[in-house]
Amino acid sequence: MRQTLQFTAKLLVVLTLFAVLFSYAMFQGGFVSWFLFYAFLPFLVYMTGVLLYPINDWKVERKLSKRVATGGESVEIDVTLTRRIPFPIYYCVIEEYLPESLKKQDRHLDKFRDMEKASEFQQDRIVKKVMFPWFKQHLRYHYELEKLPRGEHQFKAFRIKTGDFFGFVKKEHVYREEDKLLVFPYKRPVKLRERVYSFEQGASPSFKLNEKNTNVVTGVREYMQGDRFAWVDWKTTAKKNQMMTKEFEQEKSVDMLIILNAVYHPTMNPLSFEGSVEFTASLLEELHKKSSQLAFMTLGDGRAYFPFHQNHSQTHKIQGHLAKIKPLGRVPFSQQLDRERAQIPSGTIALVISHYLDENTEQSLVKLAKKSKRLVFFYVRPREQVSFQDHQHIKLLKNQGIVVQVLSEEQLTRQEFEVST
Repeated sequence: MRQTLQFTAKLLVVLTLFAVLFSYAMFQGGFVSWFLFYAFLPFLVYMTGVLLYPINDWKVERKLSKRVATGGESVEIDVTLTRRIPFPIYYCVIEEYLPESLKKQDRHLDKFRDMEKASEFQQDRIVKKVMFPWFKQHLRYHYELEKLPRGEHQFKAFRIKTGDFFGFVKKEHVYREEDKLLVFPYKRPVKLRERVYSFEQGASPSFKLNEKNTNVVTGVREYMQGDRFAWVDWKTTAKKNQMMTKEFEQEKSVDMLIILNAVYHPTMNPLSFEGSVEFTASLLEELHKKSSQLAFMTLGDGRAYFPFHQNHSQTHKIQGHLAKIKPLGRVPFSQQLDRERAQIPSGTIALVISHYLDENTEQSLVKLAKKSKRLVFFYVRPREQVSFQDHQHIKLLKNQGIVVQVLSEEQLTRQEFEVST
């Protein structure tokens, strides 16, 4: 209905111009008036042609140089438009509708140099191209998106505009063309400095993060990528004609659990959450090399739990989840952590990563520490925003035997994370 009204209004404009010029020539008479009428007649015909020419039957195609990238990388995009009727078009404006998720820029380590200026992380991207196709049936243009932010970015549509020379007739159409671009968080090496916990009799360390008890064999299972070659049960392998590996008692339970706070908080810093995600991705990759008994959980707009299996598909699922995750959820992180505490096995090494800390979170961490073999809390926060209350909470956590590591600009701008556990 709206399009019909717009078409009728534009047609009336053309007809009015024709009627005015023709009336002027008829009543005025003479060479000059008729010359003006015939001189302007081709423009009226062209305006009518533009008005009747369909721009909603073009074929639009978008090609991305890659559909999976890492934060901070670039992607090249080629757009091709094919039209059936080679009507002479004076100009054509092609505009890409970029998703809100792409209105940011990831400058790798530089974005953490001054985390208080989180507004610099935002960037309005406008992709608009003016072309003069005339009789061309194939239109192509190329553009590049740089400094891609983490996330799942969904391209949805183009808008095409055209019109006559004088702007009396303007036409536009929106083409739905969906594509997805998945950008994983930027990862860096993590150097873990493990603290020594001694018995009263001597200085022998009581445990390490990558400690494995593989003395008790409880069964056999199919060999998976990442299993040690020494674990292969050759006798069972020969019987079943399939690679089988020994299953140890430790593999029946999770030894280490990483928990990421993905709950929105009014006082949170957007770059703190990005730092939390990048550190989590880096830490998972590092611990994956050291411990097979590793699980990962995020608490935010719902619960996501990943038992860390030694296979590529599970690793890809975790990376995809970290790429898409956003700070959402109305239930406070402390309440969700209290609810999950009952499900966490006793004696687990828990590593909690959070972008904010309050009294309720502190109490929840203390309760979790009593059930855990060790609890390490990573607090990602700009240095200038670490308040007096934060220092008080950190001091109380340390008094309860919880290892606390504050990650601010100094740590987040390094090429390698270096943390104490």
